Amino acid sequence: MDDYQNSNLGVAKELSNVILVDLEINQLPISQSLMKIKRLARMLRDSDAQKWLDYEIMGYPVVFDPDELGSCKKYYISDRPVIRDERTHKSHPIGLPHLESYINSTKIESVSKLGANESQKMHILNKHHELVNDFERLKTGIHNYVTEVNISLSVGDFAQDIFDDTRLAADRFIRQYCPRAGEQLLAVHDRMKHHDPESFSLAIGAVQGVLASVADVVSPLYETSSQTKKGRVRTTTDQYLNRIFSYIKQNSKNDLLLSMLESELKYIFSKTEPSPEKSTVLHAGVTVDDTHRAIIHMYLIIGEIAKIRKVPGSTN
Repeated sequence: MDDYQNSNLGVAKELSNVILVDLEINQLPISQSLMKIKRLARMLRDSDAQKWLDYEIMGYPVVFDPDELGSCKKYYISDRPVIRDERTHKSHPIGLPHLESYINSTKIESVSKLGANESQKMHILNKHHELVNDFERLKTGIHNYVTEVNISLSVGDFAQDIFDDTRLAADRFIRQYCPRAGEQLLAVHDRMKHHDPESFSLAIGAVQGVLASVADVVSPLYETSSQTKKGRVRTTTDQYLNRIFSYIKQNSKNDLLLSMLESELKYIFSKTEPSPEKSTVLHAGVTVDDTHRAIIHMYLIIGEIAKIRKVPGSTN
């Protein structure tokens, strides 16, 4: 994640905090809060929320299917006041700003200016209380969305902190025990600057080089190659990965995570290996997502090794 994206998510989290305060103490007209929430949704590239918020701001169409809102359907509350469309004369649900304007027009000070009799005033004030209850009930959907966004961003910060700690531990391990892998690590980052399929394959190759160097430190291989009965040299992918994971499993109890990392890395790396002779099956190309996962998995693996701190010859 680059600095710009980190900064953008930080701004989004701060904005969500401000919006929650606005909603909870009724500090702003709901239309202004909705515009802030729409900005938040735009920062998060949440197109479902932007569509839903547009409806809340402008009003819902006469023919409306909540499924249109996608992931934001759960925030939409259908039981709400309706208004008759002036053009079609059909009723449709109103949005929160429209409802708020009705509430303001039925306040006691507004009713007093109408010259209504006591019975009429009582009817209008009773309606006012109904509208206020509707407004607060409908506002919970808006509040729930912002709250869940805020929680998601906070958890993301926590996860990012955990990964940053792991990455720093991995970097320290590499500098101390296998500096050659540090050069390979730079190659990974250089390759990812080029957004093309070839660069992704080369980045995967650099990740393999880093892990092979780490394997040579924690579990040296004395027989470096083997051959099939036909004389072909076997791939070393399984060899160095097996050495790494065998070493970690002997010194760590994080079996579930390790099994997942091992399985997925072998799958990703297999995409860069040549197909067997006479095979008609073509390997799928390496994608940017494959490359990102391989890099993240690499850091998690080396970070786990760094936590073990039992490198042969180490005094730790």
